[in-house]
Amino acid sequence: MINDLDNGPLYSRLHKSSCCEASVPACNCCWHACRKAVSGKKTRYEKDGYDLDMTYLGPSKRVLTHGFPAIGIEHMYRNPRYEIKRYLEEHHAGNYKVFNFCCEPGRGYSADVFDGRVERYPFKDHNTPPLETMIEFGESAKKWLDESPDHMCSLHCKAGKGRAGLMTCILLLRSGEFQSALEVLDHYDATRVSNNRGLTVTSQRKFVIFYELLWRQYYGESGNIGAVPGSLPLERKVPVQPTLHLSEVEILNCKLPKGLKNVRIMIYKGGNMAPRLLYDTGKLKDGEAKALTPCILQGNFKIHVEHKPSFFGKKVKICELWHNTLFVDR
Repeated sequence: MINDLDNGPLYSRLHKSSCCEASVPACNCCWHACRKAVSGKKTRYEKDGYDLDMTYLGPSKRVLTHGFPAIGIEHMYRNPRYEIKRYLEEHHAGNYKVFNFCCEPGRGYSADVFDGRVERYPFKDHNTPPLETMIEFGESAKKWLDESPDHMCSLHCKAGKGRAGLMTCILLLRSGEFQSALEVLDHYDATRVSNNRGLTVTSQRKFVIFYELLWRQYYGESGNIGAVPGSLPLERKVPVQPTLHLSEVEILNCKLPKGLKNVRIMIYKGGNMAPRLLYDTGKLKDGEAKALTPCILQGNFKIHVEHKPSFFGKKVKICELWHNTLFVDR
């Protein structure tokens, strides 16, 4: 858990700030159209005087997934922070804990806003968290739910869909609400959004499956994962993630109108913050979709492939994928 992230330079957080946070009005009638447009296909809570981008997940409705609790200019098109606070106090007073998955500057706030019950497990948008972060979050949230049947978890990232969706699926597995990754992914897709496209980043969906594999293959739990009590922070260890030598990346069946040109492949090491570049092929002059990459990998890693179809054209991302050396077939 990380709670002391740098807020970044002023220009990166000015629209997320307010000189008097608690005085930012909700103005639900004035800003409904903006908030509705930004939330897109995500399910909104629009009753009892509230207008919030949030959804209860799971049969027991103990997991609430929502967009960032915003202040400053952002509150005009995202969830107003003190509307989220008002809702939680009205419906779950003393029984909620807020989990923040944002890593961007200005995406933190004092735990005092939510009565000291805030934990932060940051990772980059459209990316995946380290296995350690997935396990630590799952254990902490499960332990909180175990302490009282009235306890619930409030989860958010920026938009409340990708990062929060991944961790929502993890918690629903860990708490025993669902028994398989595929079941929980189907539930999230059908509930959080209206178009059945909830968790759309393929690598994030894959890491939900990895979380189940951790429990089934490495922790030896063949039954209900929720039957195992939540553990103390860092008590449940992640298996040793092996070191592997990446020797080649090859792209197959990539059908583009003008073919692959000026291909570039970059390999990144994953973490809670921005991925770290390990290897960059530069432009491959022969145009082949293949590159020898003498690169040592351990844990989470990302492969990013792009090309430039013409001299004056823009770079085009062909694909990128996250994986973890623990789950590579060796």
